[in-house]
Amino acid sequence: MSIAEDVSREAGAHFGFIGSFIHGDISQQRLHYHLLPLTTAGLTREEVEDLRELGRLAFKNADVTDQSTKIKQRAGASALAVAIADIVEDAAGPQVKERAMIGAVLGAYTGLRGVPGMDDSTVAVLGAIGGAVAASVSPIVFDSIERVGLAEYLRVPD
Repeated sequence: MSIAEDVSREAGAHFGFIGSFIHGDISQQRLHYHLLPLTTAGLTREEVEDLRELGRLAFKNADVTDQSTKIKQRAGASALAVAIADIVEDAAGPQVKERAMIGAVLGAYTGLRGVPGMDDSTVAVLGAIGGAVAASVSPIVFDSIERVGLAEYLRVPD
């Protein structure tokens, strides 16, 4: 059986575990506390601070290029820090950088539960990509559903 087949049979359990973990961190009401658990998936304390600054810039809709470059070019940078920085730097449009930042960070929690046969850092990076995409485009999809109506959205095309 492949890793994907194994994980697919436990997807609901992963979702529940990660969701409850995130809900606990949300109560802290600080980006810093979303980043700290990711030290188990490869982030260093220095990267937590650098990513917190990247988030500050993203939420201000400021240029993130210098901060992203700093993170990505650091000797020994973790794969997860590089991935988050690259995602946020590549995000464009109103509110997209902040959504990508939060989506990448929360998606990276996927690496906290562990997947047999995969290292936690790889799982966290893949989760960061998926989380950033979902957080960035979900508002657009929901706007589309609202425009066409739920029945039309769910209808099978002729």
